[in-house]
Amino acid sequence: MARRLPLWVGPYGQHRQGASHPPGPFVHSYAVVILITRGTSRVRHAGEQTLRAGDVHLIPPGDSHGSAHFENAAGWALAFHPEAVTQGDSWGDESAPLLRPFLHVRSGCHPVLRPSPAQRRRLVGWLRALAVEVAGDARGRDEALGALLRLVLVELERMAAPTPAPMTASLGLARRALSYIELNGLKPLSLADVAAALGRSSTHVAAIVQRETGRTVGDWILERRMAEARRRLRGTDEHVDVIAERVGYADVTHFIRLFRRVHGLTPAAWRRRE
Repeated sequence: MARRLPLWVGPYGQHRQGASHPPGPFVHSYAVVILITRGTSRVRHAGEQTLRAGDVHLIPPGDSHGSAHFENAAGWALAFHPEAVTQGDSWGDESAPLLRPFLHVRSGCHPVLRPSPAQRRRLVGWLRALAVEVAGDARGRDEALGALLRLVLVELERMAAPTPAPMTASLGLARRALSYIELNGLKPLSLADVAAALGRSSTHVAAIVQRETGRTVGDWILERRMAEARRRLRGTDEHVDVIAERVGYADVTHFIRLFRRVHGLTPAAWRRRE
């Protein structure tokens, strides 16, 4: 991720015929957009997906996926946390229009979009411009990154309506759990609360989320709170004790301890660095 705005972009693929990374599965707390411009890439995500030139692959946070198997493939990859583009919205917030393409995938729609040639050209241009801004340090860099990211997300939203994709019951439950955490994670929230909201036992929800994402329900609650804390530390002048309360911690000392455990710095030191 870039040091300031939590965003990364760069070339994708460009491997020899048949090359591949370790098989995975992989899970991450940020979203990924992959645009194929040449060749073929095969990946397991909500089933077996074959991406060809012009295809766009969307991976929401928390979605388990395998590594890509490249067949003379090249393109662009973009990764970002929601705080890079939203004002407090989360991946579970259906009212956040710029995140809607990822919410569609989260709800069980097909993760591969097929843009028109004009849409593909625009996406390539904006991704190239994003790469230039990420690599540089020009004045207004973060503002430019935010504007370009919004253009990419608006274009994704304008693409054809998504279609349903095969989804196992366990994957569906894990996605519902993540969406609930993202909507409610800044309130007092526990595994028992998530399980009750889904109408399942705590043991069952804990096992499914751990199996499908490789992380616990508690890990995802912490991730939601830390993402909001980073957004507030970067974008507001609120005191740390106020931020702690806003992200679900009545004890500021406990919040500082958790933040340092995750980021290696206290909230105040992280804010100064950023």
